[in-house]
Amino acid sequence: MTGDSVQAARLLIIDDEPQIAEFVRDVAERNGYAAASADSFEAFRRLYSEFVPNVIVVDLQMPGADGVELLRYMASQGCRARIIIISGMDQKVLASTRRLGREYGLDIVETLQKPIMLKELTRILANQDSAPELTAADLRDALELGQIVLRYQPKIELAGAGAPKPAAAEALVHWQHPEHGLLQPDCVVTLASASGLIGGLTDYVLRTAIEQMKQWQDAGARIAVSVNLPPDLIDDLEFPDRLANLLRQFDVPASQLCIEITERGAMKHVGRTMDILTRLRLKGIGLSIDDFGTGSSSLVQLFKMPFNELKIDRSFVMEMIDNPEAATIVRVLIDLAHSLGMRACAEGVENQAISDAVAALGCDTMQGFHYSKSIPPDKLLAMFGRWPTAS
Repeated sequence: MTGDSVQAARLLIIDDEPQIAEFVRDVAERNGYAAASADSFEAFRRLYSEFVPNVIVVDLQMPGADGVELLRYMASQGCRARIIIISGMDQKVLASTRRLGREYGLDIVETLQKPIMLKELTRILANQDSAPELTAADLRDALELGQIVLRYQPKIELAGAGAPKPAAAEALVHWQHPEHGLLQPDCVVTLASASGLIGGLTDYVLRTAIEQMKQWQDAGARIAVSVNLPPDLIDDLEFPDRLANLLRQFDVPASQLCIEITERGAMKHVGRTMDILTRLRLKGIGLSIDDFGTGSSSLVQLFKMPFNELKIDRSFVMEMIDNPEAATIVRVLIDLAHSLGMRACAEGVENQAISDAVAALGCDTMQGFHYSKSIPPDKLLAMFGRWPTAS
């Protein structure tokens, strides 16, 4: 990404084995990507700045630099591309590298063990949304024209007897583009962050979500909603008062709103963050620490922060069926949340097996495509209407 635009679908392969690089490039081009390859660290650095990829396929064993050095370099460049790691190393090394990349703040979406299967690579590349060429001016226009919309992913309650039921929802920002269709949250947030519009976008999302909560409330349904707060805005000391005033304006109970903050964001300016989070809780607003387990916060810092929900990162949840270590981490995090008087929410529940495993561990709520993708407000209201006690 350069300047204030998001590039079209470009995939960069870093692998010193020509046959593998050619294979990945061919699959990528058949999936609509413009693709380029580099066979050394030097070639990668040159192409990285010239080609501006939004998906990178990186081999861990390269001449001149190993995979960890490549990830460190990408982090130093503020890389926002989706990264797919490939290697002939064992799964434990791949998992460790994946966690390290996320610790660096990189978007590691998949790890693949060589030999790479055509079907698996095709599935992964097809799932990486290609972002159209958009600018800050386009985003400003979209905000003015009402093209920025919220969809809501249900949070499913597991605790207690009976079948799982919707308990709340997470507001996710989308762009209903007249030419490109419905653009996903990553595209919108990435562009807003790069172009200095993240503050205005967040204010818009909060106002829209609270106004929608009021409409549901008037229809007889009190639906609690979570909204993500970008790390850049956590040091705004005026934020708690602005948010409380907005809730009063629409007559929405503060207890119905939850602010989600990533683990890394919470640890960015600890003293200032504690000030803001404590004031939010004093006003009755819920606080959730998001993507927990991927950052570097200590348990002492977590204990000090006034969170009342812990969201377990999808990278652990999605692997827990096939990876005993991931399952152990999920169990420990659920127990940790409960020990600290917090609710636990598992993200990335993609199938019934994961749902059953999460439920067996006593997790309170979960989110994932197994139950629902993000849906429009009217469909969410209808979903809650089927479970009267949930609203």
